[in-house]
Amino acid sequence: MSLAFEERDALFEEAVGWNPVLRAALADPNRLREWQHHADRLLVAEGAGHLVHDLPVRADGRGAGIESRPWRLDPLPLVIDTPVFQWLAGAVTERMEALETLLVDLYGPRRSIGERMLPGSEVYSAPGYRMAAVGSVNPIRWLTSYAVDLVRMADGTWKVVQDVTDAPDGLGYTLLDRSVMSRISADLQSQIGVASLSRFADVLRRGLASTTSVASPRTVLVTGGIDHASYIDHSYLAVQLGITLVEGADLVVRQRRVWLRTLDGVEPVDVVYRRLESDTIDPLEVGSVGTAGVPGLLMAVRSGGVVLANAHGAGVIQDPHLAPYWAEAYAGLTGNSLRLEMAPAGLRAGPHISASPLHGDEGVTQGSVVLRMHAVFDGHSISVLPGGTGRVLAPGDDPRRPSACSAKDVWVLGRTLTPFVVSTLPQVDFVSSVPTRAAASLYWMNRYAERTDAMTRTARVISARLEQDPGLAGVDGGGWALRMQEILRWLRRAPQDSSDLPGIDALYDDLARTGDAIAIEIGNLLTEATCVREFLSVTTGRVLERVSRCRTSLQRHVVEVDDLDTLLSDMAALAGLWNESTVRGLAWRIGDIGRGLERSLVLLDALVPGMSVPSANGVRTDTDVLTLEVLLAANESLVAYRRRYRSDVEVAATCSLLITDPSNPRSLAGSLQRIAGHAEAVGWDAGRIIVGGALDALSLEVAEMVPTVRGILDEFSRAVVERWFAAPVAPMVVSGRQL
Repeated sequence: MSLAFEERDALFEEAVGWNPVLRAALADPNRLREWQHHADRLLVAEGAGHLVHDLPVRADGRGAGIESRPWRLDPLPLVIDTPVFQWLAGAVTERMEALETLLVDLYGPRRSIGERMLPGSEVYSAPGYRMAAVGSVNPIRWLTSYAVDLVRMADGTWKVVQDVTDAPDGLGYTLLDRSVMSRISADLQSQIGVASLSRFADVLRRGLASTTSVASPRTVLVTGGIDHASYIDHSYLAVQLGITLVEGADLVVRQRRVWLRTLDGVEPVDVVYRRLESDTIDPLEVGSVGTAGVPGLLMAVRSGGVVLANAHGAGVIQDPHLAPYWAEAYAGLTGNSLRLEMAPAGLRAGPHISASPLHGDEGVTQGSVVLRMHAVFDGHSISVLPGGTGRVLAPGDDPRRPSACSAKDVWVLGRTLTPFVVSTLPQVDFVSSVPTRAAASLYWMNRYAERTDAMTRTARVISARLEQDPGLAGVDGGGWALRMQEILRWLRRAPQDSSDLPGIDALYDDLARTGDAIAIEIGNLLTEATCVREFLSVTTGRVLERVSRCRTSLQRHVVEVDDLDTLLSDMAALAGLWNESTVRGLAWRIGDIGRGLERSLVLLDALVPGMSVPSANGVRTDTDVLTLEVLLAANESLVAYRRRYRSDVEVAATCSLLITDPSNPRSLAGSLQRIAGHAEAVGWDAGRIIVGGALDALSLEVAEMVPTVRGILDEFSRAVVERWFAAPVAPMVVSGRQL
């Protein structure tokens, strides 16, 4: 329910205090509605909306079983003035240092247990306490990053809801939320002096480097993949940090070191920024279920071959049964007390205001908010992010686990806050260092994109012709309609399908089934694109968001020409962004090989029914001519044909344009030469030779050429997997160092 004006005015007074500019701006319902609309659009473009949920099985057989987790940004920020933030920052810094002291003791002398400051039975039985780390691991720092959830009580005091020390999440979301809010309210933020978050990624990068003695360490961020609840948080943060996002399968342990599987072999890793929880990090030691972790990782840590940030075992601080003891144990060890106290059970948080989560509601609502603050040890001192994320609590929510996926950007009013000073790390060029999994996802993403485009284009041509001339369905006694059904079935790789429906109804049924098949291909495309968002531009994310909306329409069996036109425009934009906004390194070449390979296979699929001549006397029928026109139009070549030949469509000229003409980028020759060029550019002679065989076979008659070239391309696709994606039994030599 929206608040009455008097209630809303009082809450605005409490939320934004004395600042009249901010108060006037946020009290405008029209502005709030506009901000909400833009925030929703921008978040979805970043993949934080519905882009990554409800996706199908991936090409490698793994399911992407992701439930819908839409993330919505409340356009009303949580505002904190400078004095309050400075007090909170000091208290958070103090608390992080205290927890570091406790961890050093818990995995070292254990004085807090020996002197009964902590209950030993509770500590040793805690799921997050790792006995294997006692005395065997001595990290430079247990806590590199730290997060704490705070709530403001009704009396105005701040209390701790929970400490987050294992794999603190939310920093990526915080930076993403600020990026979105900065785009929709930049003028207001500048006018009132909101503290900047822009350098905090540099602070974290320096903090990760400080965990090791290596001068220029290779750092990776390990995630559980798109199945992980915080994957968008992980992937966005990796992009901001400029470090490689990896999954467990990307890393391998050899000779007590961790190595990253790349296209050129394996490369040493010095620091693993751990965003996987401690109970999934190493299946050999913690008994985790699934394949998220890295076998042998903890052995490499104990041997000094790699550093984990945060250190394994830091998660014991999060145990809710031990939380009440930490302040007392810290006081016993150091004689100091903590300013921030734990919130009592059944707490009643003070009120905050939120924009209504319901579209069209012009009011604001009252509720409670949990504030997550982030701190990082940068090698010299602790830096606290001048902002954070506010999570809106639904009625009855446990503050530790808010059920509503609604966030608030946190504005700290204080342009004069001390800026972050970060020393510069040595410059390293990783353009040629591409993880094998990422390259595979780019390869399959482009293959799915190409087949999506081809099926959509063909369905669009057939649907448009039926719409313009319904009489086509009766040409040659229904022969044209049957041939169109054959083409659609070959393209969706289901030539054995048949329909019991009569006449034209059977063709419409095949168009509907093709719509379902396109939706599946789009799902595959979105899955792979989500896995490699760090390789794709922000604009690409927006195009993918529109493609995902088209997928929803196609799943409803609504195969209309306008919908297909929209999808084709987006697929053309996606192809253009791939060619014009992706750095043309090895990853791009492998992805483009996938695009050229699938374009060739799609054309071969269409040639089977498209070039068949069923008439016994060899005389061309109307169906034959009309089918050739569909084949040319579906491959963007009908206009070129008419401009070049200015005659009726002939089989020989069609074959020349679609098969052997290298100047036509949609032809087999054009696609194969493009693939051969990539193989030559990367020095892959075996691949170039295989494609050369396919080029030579183009001179064969169509009936013989199609199966011959398809067989060669199947061989080539297997060679691609063996060359770049198959994990070797023995690691390769990298830079003269043998494992």
